[in-house]
Amino acid sequence: MDWEAHIERWSRTAVRLLEIRHYRVAYGIVPDLDLGQGSFFIVITHGKARVNLSGEVYQAQAPYILHGGEGDELSLHPLDQDFACYFIQYTPFCASLEDAQSFRIPYVFTPYALLAIQEKCDTMFRSWQQSSPMDKLQAQSTFLPFVYEVLRQIQTSTNQENSRTTIVTETINYIHTNYNESITAEELARRYHCSTSYLSRLFKNQIGLGPIEYLIHVRIHKSKQLLLRTEARIQEIASNVGYADVYYFSRLFKKHTGLSPLQFRAEHQQTDQVQYNPLRWLESSIVSPNAYSHNENETYYQLNGEGDTSMFRFSRPTFGAMMLLCTSLLLSACQTGSTTDTAASQPTTSSEPSTTTATSTDSNTIETRMYTHLKGETEIPVHPQRVVSFYHMGELMTLGVKPVGTTTYILDNPLIDDLSGIEDVGVPPDAEKILSLNPDLIVTTAAFAEAVEGGYDALSQIAPTIVVEQYNDPIKDVEMFGDILGKQEEAKQWNEQFAAKIAEYKEKVSPYVSDDETFSILNVRPDALFVYGDTNMGGNIIYKYLGLKPAAKVETDVIQGETWEISAEVVPEYIGDRLFLAVTEGSEEHLKDVQKLIQQSPAGKAGKVYSIDFDKFLMSDPISVEKQLDIVVDILTENK
Repeated sequence: MDWEAHIERWSRTAVRLLEIRHYRVAYGIVPDLDLGQGSFFIVITHGKARVNLSGEVYQAQAPYILHGGEGDELSLHPLDQDFACYFIQYTPFCASLEDAQSFRIPYVFTPYALLAIQEKCDTMFRSWQQSSPMDKLQAQSTFLPFVYEVLRQIQTSTNQENSRTTIVTETINYIHTNYNESITAEELARRYHCSTSYLSRLFKNQIGLGPIEYLIHVRIHKSKQLLLRTEARIQEIASNVGYADVYYFSRLFKKHTGLSPLQFRAEHQQTDQVQYNPLRWLESSIVSPNAYSHNENETYYQLNGEGDTSMFRFSRPTFGAMMLLCTSLLLSACQTGSTTDTAASQPTTSSEPSTTTATSTDSNTIETRMYTHLKGETEIPVHPQRVVSFYHMGELMTLGVKPVGTTTYILDNPLIDDLSGIEDVGVPPDAEKILSLNPDLIVTTAAFAEAVEGGYDALSQIAPTIVVEQYNDPIKDVEMFGDILGKQEEAKQWNEQFAAKIAEYKEKVSPYVSDDETFSILNVRPDALFVYGDTNMGGNIIYKYLGLKPAAKVETDVIQGETWEISAEVVPEYIGDRLFLAVTEGSEEHLKDVQKLIQQSPAGKAGKVYSIDFDKFLMSDPISVEKQLDIVVDILTENK
């Protein structure tokens, strides 16, 4: 189905809500679905059912959504006692027969964030149950936001194959929109139908912080903005970034910045008096000197036409325009006092006009080319020199390009030594800081692109910006960055040298490991246990590169399956003849309980349990992986 065309038809078609019903049924009772006139959605929120839609039979398990059109045959048979669903019927008023046909197409979809859809169904249903015309109008007004959320999730899932990345980016968007509300790790996990530890692991792997840690960073970032742009009292600022206790907020702020809120305001306002600060243009007038409750503030912002009630979230056009203007001023400043050749400043075409162009200035020539990435095509320098990369610092440095900026998480990598000249752009990345580095290329992953205020559009106003895959595979990553940096030959040489090193180390390890020995990697955290597969925490080295054999359950459940987190009682089932054990800081008490189970395993009984540093094995960039490879091989050859 052409989802873009379907969404476009929704955007230009008037629709009327005809009916919404909510079913909670006992086992074996069939909901009475009288289709009547119009098209319909069925949103299954609990349990399982067998659904026959226009001759196609679906084993539908919550969360699940079905759409059908007028005249479709539909039967629904619940398969357990917990079954519940919404039946929503509507009619479109289409301008053409082609448009009308689009609304009759049957399809099914598994949403990755049911809660956002279910909340709209609940609101719609409650209003529809009332008798007044105003309540019916309220239900009607909720129908289109419901459709928007369904189609948005379909579009996101279609465009973004990696569902794990989708969960992280969706959570980031939710945090940026609702940071001033009460948010818990349990609530976030419930929204995306996963455990809190699973969500935490996804966040840690993609942006280096757990979701609640990230929320705190967002709140501190927002409070900094308010401190610099308004004269609001500290208590009011605390309330508006989600903290009812001003003393707790002040302690938290000082912990993360080294200064109290008042000290931060005083120090940075003095700096602003002597330095040009483009953010001063955006000094907010939306915070009154008087204190408001959170709800009063929301009303105040709406009455004053500010729109978005999350008060520090720039609209993208405004923020993008600011960035474009700042960039222009910086470029103008750089050119002040020099003679500019107007003719020479115009773009000229190189010998390969389809891929590369040359832009000339009074002093240099910049060759550019088109690069295809996850957000489309972007014109980038053929040989970028000032790169800001939110995630791939090791890949850049492997190819001889030291980035001018990266994120806090990446800078914390203990296996990369020379960090001189690399600025910390923060988490979430600070657009003003990035702008000050005058990059000629910004490289980001999908998750980090969403973390920046203003998103990808704001970054693109600063410098050419590309969104790349997060392979966590040094061979693929080096090849990708060889193409991005115009260093294909250097990338080829590194991959050849790495392959030779792997071959050498396999020979070195061979006398110390028998063919039938099995391996496992266990990570003990304060509140969870994780078994690693063949991607990181040494799994890529042990299983992929050295070709060692995983324990049977690791092979079937982790590498071939989706198991990550395990309960304590099944730990022995996942431990092979040798165990690499990574203990996260603060997990000492949990380790005591797990240690008893490890001692009963084959690896424990044979004394082949090897401790590895969690922080050193977390990253999968080429510099880290080479050093991790040395550590693993040393362990195996020193411990027979």
